[in-house]
Amino acid sequence: MPTDAGPEGAAKRLADGQGLRMALGVWTPFVLGMGFNWPFAFLGAVFAALFLQAPSPPSPKAGAMLIATAFALLLMGFVVFSVLLPYPASFLLAQALMIGWGFSLSVSGKSPLLVVLALMDALMMPYMARLSLDVAWTLALWLPINMGIALLSCWAVFALFPPAAMSAEQEAAVEAPPPFDPERRLLRMMLVTLPFVALFILFDSGAILTLIFVAILAQQLAASTGAGPAVAKGMLLANIAGGLVAILCYELVVSATNFGFMAVIAGLLCLGFARWFTSAHVSAALAGSALTTALILFGGAMAPFGGDVEGKMLSRLVQVGAALVWVLTAFVAVDYFLPEREKRPGDPSGGPKRRVRPGRVRIARSEAPPG
Repeated sequence: MPTDAGPEGAAKRLADGQGLRMALGVWTPFVLGMGFNWPFAFLGAVFAALFLQAPSPPSPKAGAMLIATAFALLLMGFVVFSVLLPYPASFLLAQALMIGWGFSLSVSGKSPLLVVLALMDALMMPYMARLSLDVAWTLALWLPINMGIALLSCWAVFALFPPAAMSAEQEAAVEAPPPFDPERRLLRMMLVTLPFVALFILFDSGAILTLIFVAILAQQLAASTGAGPAVAKGMLLANIAGGLVAILCYELVVSATNFGFMAVIAGLLCLGFARWFTSAHVSAALAGSALTTALILFGGAMAPFGGDVEGKMLSRLVQVGAALVWVLTAFVAVDYFLPEREKRPGDPSGGPKRRVRPGRVRIARSEAPPG
């Protein structure tokens, strides 16, 4: 997400070519994936959107390491969950441990994309393994391939539209995150995410998107002290916007099922969100989340034409909203019993304030002077 807001930041991003990079870099793997119809093709565009929100691309060495790490993680998840599939208790315990490991990467300061990969492995692989081991193996094989395609697109658009070098003042303006207790934040994220995963498995219904949404939102809200509801509201609006745009694009494409027309619609979608991303609007930082939702819903709907696809897309939006209500409610309870920062007795903001009944006045006691 962009760290520079306001008109000056927007002008810098426009001059930097970031909007063009995002539009073209996301559109290319999306259209190629739809054209060649390889498995989980829309994930290439989703990864490209994540890469292109950064001011610079990953180095070739870092990119190769990321692909190898993704394949190793998914292969490990496939082996673990395929072996434990006949043992439900051990299966659930392994999933809980992998979710905790993914969150531990977050609190230890690892790459956000590595954290997303670990959480996708912990949440998507068990779900796919229960559906079909063939589908799970396809995910383990093709997710890293889609990531590689996204990296190629990212490097290409950065070469076409190179970014301007950051000045010393801009580098110094990047604020360091405030200190926090890693174990405390990890426990806060686990207390919000694990019950939702358990309910998801118990009722065996819902879209896998909601699991990823809850895990990522739990990371963001666990680090917030007072802006949690504002962050959650922004995430909800961004996902609703992305979902409605995806439904509109799908309706336009099915009205004229032509590949060229679909490519034009996808291009307009990418251009629109890229323009929002580089705008001076206060909500510009949410454009990346909205674009990701639109790509997942629109790309997933492109696989089979026909059926009640738009109904399923609306259902997924409703499920995302319900997941948001869960996260907010859970964090209200977690913030009361386990706040982000431990309350100290001398802290004026710490601990619940006692209410004084009407008509009564509290008088502070003071020690008598010596002698």
